[in-house]
Amino acid sequence: MIESEGRHGTGWLRAWKLPACLLILGSGWSLARPETILLRPGKDSTLIESPSGTLANGSGPAFFAGRISAPSQSLRRALIAFEIASALPPGSTITSARLTLNLSATSAGPFTVRLHRVLADWGEGASTSSGGAGAPALPGDSTWLHRFYDDVFWTAPGGDFSPATSGAVLVDQLGSYSWGPTPEMTADVQSWLDHPEGAYGWMLLGDESVPTTVKRFDSREHPEEANRPLLEVDYVPPCDPAPLGPGSWRRQCAAQEVPASVLACADAALSDLGLPEIDPCAAVRFETPRDCRGRALGKMSVLVLNVCAGLLQTSCPVATVEDACESTTVGDLLSELARLILEGNCRRASGCAGVLD
Repeated sequence: MIESEGRHGTGWLRAWKLPACLLILGSGWSLARPETILLRPGKDSTLIESPSGTLANGSGPAFFAGRISAPSQSLRRALIAFEIASALPPGSTITSARLTLNLSATSAGPFTVRLHRVLADWGEGASTSSGGAGAPALPGDSTWLHRFYDDVFWTAPGGDFSPATSGAVLVDQLGSYSWGPTPEMTADVQSWLDHPEGAYGWMLLGDESVPTTVKRFDSREHPEEANRPLLEVDYVPPCDPAPLGPGSWRRQCAAQEVPASVLACADAALSDLGLPEIDPCAAVRFETPRDCRGRALGKMSVLVLNVCAGLLQTSCPVATVEDACESTTVGDLLSELARLILEGNCRRASGCAGVLD
């Protein structure tokens, strides 16, 4: 379920919801068109340690991770999964992922809760319990022994999951806790987008070394929507260009039809690129002198306006030609154009491949 797009932050990189821009750090830097999506889980459940595999909690208002105080059959492991592929454009690049849960009950003391990638599909049945003891398993439930009660089994009791930790948080007092972003969580979400047939979600493992470590988190069935799990994903959509040429932008600027959010984004982008004195509409209308520098600024402003309007993604490739710019993506090209203009090399900037004529 898509909750919303965009988020606030500092500077122009996060200031504009439609569109915003995201800074990607690497060998240099490039602008990237903003996309942030908030997702509720598609399913969640609790595995309740039981030699018979007849206890479950698929649709309860909470799920549990850790050990209860019972001397035996005390382990509790939570499962949570999200429908990534149905929410994001295919071919997108995931840049970060953060999972937020609300802790509504806890055993004494701080204990670490870890995320592990689940390796097999599982079900969320209709069994429901508000406590850690669970309820009788119903068809389709995930249990300590079953992926789908009562005839599809885990390879090992307690669930099939990667031994590698994707994220870990020290959980103590009641309230909200977030896992990530971590490179491992980002890679997990990327994999679920690229290979939805393997999108089995995460298992939450609490401290299982001693009794009375269990933590209760509100599930997707919790009556208070604000308390339900939330996955925040930042991503760069694939290249899907539909840019406008300079004539179209010139006409929109003259008629004052360019959306205020696009102009604000363009102003901030040019400022961040080291050209704060440039008015993008003035540049495309050639209100500045139509000399070498003016032509370069006009072409650059067309590029920036297209990015800010969401008509051109900075992940899109640009052609390279001999003795022209070295960039291979629109985002890197913007950075290179700004550098050349600031150096006074306007001729090369104006002639760079990938700039709309």
